[in-house]
Amino acid sequence: MEVIQDFFANLVPLLQVGGVILGAYLALLWAASVLWAYRDIRRRSDDVSVQVLAVALVLLLPFGGLVLHLVLRPPQTIAEKYERELEQEYLRRDIEEKYVCPECQRPVEPDFILCPHCQAHLRRRCPGCDRVVDLTWSVCPYCTYDGSTAGSREAATLVGPSYPVLAQSDEVPRR
Repeated sequence: MEVIQDFFANLVPLLQVGGVILGAYLALLWAASVLWAYRDIRRRSDDVSVQVLAVALVLLLPFGGLVLHLVLRPPQTIAEKYERELEQEYLRRDIEEKYVCPECQRPVEPDFILCPHCQAHLRRRCPGCDRVVDLTWSVCPYCTYDGSTAGSREAATLVGPSYPVLAQSDEVPRR
């Protein structure tokens, strides 16, 4: 009987030390969850009242508050929202605005000669047919005007090599 009493007498201080260590661990875990919730909500919202509410929830309800925070927090971070908005803006611009000024990147119409925003030259009018042509073209594709005083020139047409036609026979080849 004394052995059992000595065992329990020695076990009580060990349990007390274990309880203190477990309590300290849980307190550190709780403090870490409050810090994590603070950092998480700062990445997900700019609203100060939402940030205070989320941290207070985790602070006042030690482990249940963290679960509630995970359920109630915004699904995306501010950076993810920004990237998604940039992607949507890029796709929208790609669909809606086909032509942009190379200088100021603002939308222009396809037949604009001059950018209305920065006055950069975009195209020129062909003196031969008065149509709008690109600045990089040396010849007008509509009237073949090349800027020479002699007038327009026509492109030479090349004839491809001719191949003899094979004689066709009435018989069907057998395999």
